[in-house]
Amino acid sequence: MTLLRFGRLDVTLDGSRAILAGRLDDSALLGPLLGQLPEGPITLDTAAIWFVNSIGMREWTRLVRGLRARGSQITLERVADVLMTQMNLVSELAGAVAIVSFHAQYLCGGCGAEHTQLVEVAPHAQALRMLAPPKLPCPECGAAMELGDFPERYLTIFK
Repeated sequence: MTLLRFGRLDVTLDGSRAILAGRLDDSALLGPLLGQLPEGPITLDTAAIWFVNSIGMREWTRLVRGLRARGSQITLERVADVLMTQMNLVSELAGAVAIVSFHAQYLCGGCGAEHTQLVEVAPHAQALRMLAPPKLPCPECGAAMELGDFPERYLTIFK
């Protein structure tokens, strides 16, 4: 495994898998990361990204463009809530990446709990394409939780 640092963003490389943690902001210039990632399919785990700004999104988009230009298939796992909502604002990312799972804010009508839930895409793919978020069980009371925001903020990328 290799640990790289791009500003306030840590990237752990393990073969064709990269785990990103920290801030995706103006200090995270990701151009050099492209040269560190191997050819072929790439999996990016972004669960530990906790902040994204417009410059960070620019860098993220450039990274995706660079990977696609060299023919890499890009799979995203455990996409952070803050990155998911930003990616839905960039139309060129729709279809550019395959999302396996993502985090989203959910609310429980039963007990009032709020949780960031991990949504697995495969079992809900058809509903997600129709902007219909799945109801997930509340970790506190077991009742069905609902997405705590407008579906378009999370699901437009699946259309």
